[in-house]
Amino acid sequence: MANELYVPKLVNYLHMKAGRKGIPLAGTFELSPVCNMQCRMCYVRMTPREVEKSGKRLRTLEEWISLGQAAKKQGMLMLLLTGGEPFLRPDFQELYQELKKLGLVITINSNGTLIDEKTVEWLKKDPPMRLNITLYGASDKTYERLCGNPRGYTQTMEAVRLLKEAGIRVKLNCSLTPQNRQDFPEMIRYAQREGMVLQTTSYMFPPLRRDKDSVGKNERFTPEETARTSAEALYLQRGNAWFRKHMEEVSAGEATIPCGDICDPDEGERMQCRAGKSSFWITWDGRMLSCGMMDSPQAFPFRDGFEKAWKQIKIQADKIRLPLECADCNKKQQCQPCAAMVYTETGTFSRKPLYLCQIQNAYGKACREVWKERNSVK
Repeated sequence: MANELYVPKLVNYLHMKAGRKGIPLAGTFELSPVCNMQCRMCYVRMTPREVEKSGKRLRTLEEWISLGQAAKKQGMLMLLLTGGEPFLRPDFQELYQELKKLGLVITINSNGTLIDEKTVEWLKKDPPMRLNITLYGASDKTYERLCGNPRGYTQTMEAVRLLKEAGIRVKLNCSLTPQNRQDFPEMIRYAQREGMVLQTTSYMFPPLRRDKDSVGKNERFTPEETARTSAEALYLQRGNAWFRKHMEEVSAGEATIPCGDICDPDEGERMQCRAGKSSFWITWDGRMLSCGMMDSPQAFPFRDGFEKAWKQIKIQADKIRLPLECADCNKKQQCQPCAAMVYTETGTFSRKPLYLCQIQNAYGKACREVWKERNSVK
């Protein structure tokens, strides 16, 4: 099985160069918050009625095309189309094809349940670089429990089959929660049989964009369960030899790592990811964010123009500092807290995210327990 997504060195190089020059190399268009499933941990999902009551509106086909043209002019090369569920938009085929004409490298996020033979037929004529499908379980029963869709697994499996037969590249994403954890071994076996990438996470961001009162909360594991599930997932996906080396590195990673040039003496570190440096996110209601998981900082490209909005996001993102406590922590290399995690866990960028600390404190023990159980004499 392909355990991880291979990222060409050229992509990393282009992001590095774009970040230094402030070029928006990669963008995400969140076309709608509406979805045909009701995943309990989703950060954005809304019903059409909720969208209407919000007083906001979905952006039109013409608006998205115009924004794509403006972003391309400023240097955007790679574009992710996501939602909600993008295939719910009646105009999605036309929008995709028009954006493709701009010469963009397009990836699509989908739950897969709406992809049928007719959809695959038009996709294969000019396929995306990749189609990311989230796998929520290994049975319809699990899909019903977690996503409210009693046929979700059957629909997703059919979509993956059709896409693979059409030669369209598919990657599987997997969000592990208390409702689908028991299915994970079977999901791995499925990915192994199909020779597919299965990218997993047991950390669920608090859905702050959907619910302002959800700071530090979601339908997710306890910190100890998250640590244990992460360790188990790595063991199952990477194998015995890799996991032993990983466990040893975790045990040895106790030395304090100095801040160096990226940390001010009296402030925390700057963001180390690409958000607001070479990448951006446009929400369904028309805001530009540096990262789709948090609603600050923000700018307004449909109102003010893409170029102005990007300049504002760059300036605001550069001012973000992570908690000073995190900069001095001897486990930060293993923990690697990002600005979105800090913000959604605490409601600010300046306070230490205790949930992440608790995960990290429990992780070493979890690795040892998994190793012992998997290597005990029967």
